[in-house]
Amino acid sequence: MVHKVDTLQELKDKIKNHSGLVVIDFFAEWCGPCKRIAPKIEEWAKKYESVLFLKVDVDVNDEAASEYAVEAMPTFVFVKNGSKIETVVGANESALLNLIEKNK
Repeated sequence: MVHKVDTLQELKDKIKNHSGLVVIDFFAEWCGPCKRIAPKIEEWAKKYESVLFLKVDVDVNDEAASEYAVEAMPTFVFVKNGSKIETVVGANESALLNLIEKNK
């Protein structure tokens, strides 16, 4: 399951309370590539149950987008044990899947 996060504090709390890999999907409703990759993210969330998948709408939660220096959508931020380990800009399925597999 992918969890939508509406505030920076909620995002920080979810990251803090998860001991494994967290994948944050920064998206916008108007973003075509975001819409195209969304079903894959849902699929991976079911497959990789130990990974926490979060979605942040940059138009609703611009504070979180600023915190992670998001400038383009989609941007995926990978956090493990509370520390940012990687960022992927764009809907690059193979790069995302490789990072999930490597860090799960």
